[in-house]
Amino acid sequence: MDILELLAEQGLVDRVTALKLKEELRHEGASEEKVLMDAGLEPSAVLAVKAKHYGIPHREVAEGSVSFDVLHYIPEESARHYGLVPLGVVDGVLEVGIIDPDNLEARDVLTFISAKSGMPYKVFLISRSDFAKVLEHYRGLSGEVGRALGELEVTQEQEGRRKDASQQKHFDDTEIAETSSTAISEDAPVTKIVATVLRHAGEERASDIHIEPLFDKTRVRFRVDGVLKTNLTLPQKVHAAVVARIKVLSNMRL
Repeated sequence: MDILELLAEQGLVDRVTALKLKEELRHEGASEEKVLMDAGLEPSAVLAVKAKHYGIPHREVAEGSVSFDVLHYIPEESARHYGLVPLGVVDGVLEVGIIDPDNLEARDVLTFISAKSGMPYKVFLISRSDFAKVLEHYRGLSGEVGRALGELEVTQEQEGRRKDASQQKHFDDTEIAETSSTAISEDAPVTKIVATVLRHAGEERASDIHIEPLFDKTRVRFRVDGVLKTNLTLPQKVHAAVVARIKVLSNMRL
């Protein structure tokens, strides 16, 4: 795909400018996105032209719009290698951002991920800068906790299969809730989640940590220099386990 030819056809650049920009892009290490931005082209307009050419929707990724709990669908190594990142799950569909629709290997990987998770996917074209933005989530607090949550889901699935195989008797609702909370709190993934939150709070010199249950999620906030800031949101289903883990660390009765 010749992006400058497409832009010229759309009237976003004239032919002379297109030839000049082509020369700049030939230089080793030249970033297409930066060259086009320096020429006064809006990244959103360029993205729209590319998306129209490929016949797929495009999306701009807003800061903080990608939740950490979707990162486990695509491992960081695969994301970097194939140029695709998870953006979210909507109505049971995994939304994926891709930077090169011509990459057939990336499509094959998506098919494999879809089969493994049992979830269909929808592809969106995103810019390289937004791709890099999502990759940063893998490195920070959200990314670390997201990986731990991924491990937790695998652990729970395995435990569920073991219970089905042994045909255990059903407990009443109270016993199930208590058993699940205790079992999850002792799992390594929850231990990692709490340890990661504590470590990042220490690194940010937070005076206190607030773990707040909301209607559909749990909010984690750090108070730094007297100001409370939301640093993380957790799935509501792990709230009891996180609280139980903190009680264990504090030598409190569960």
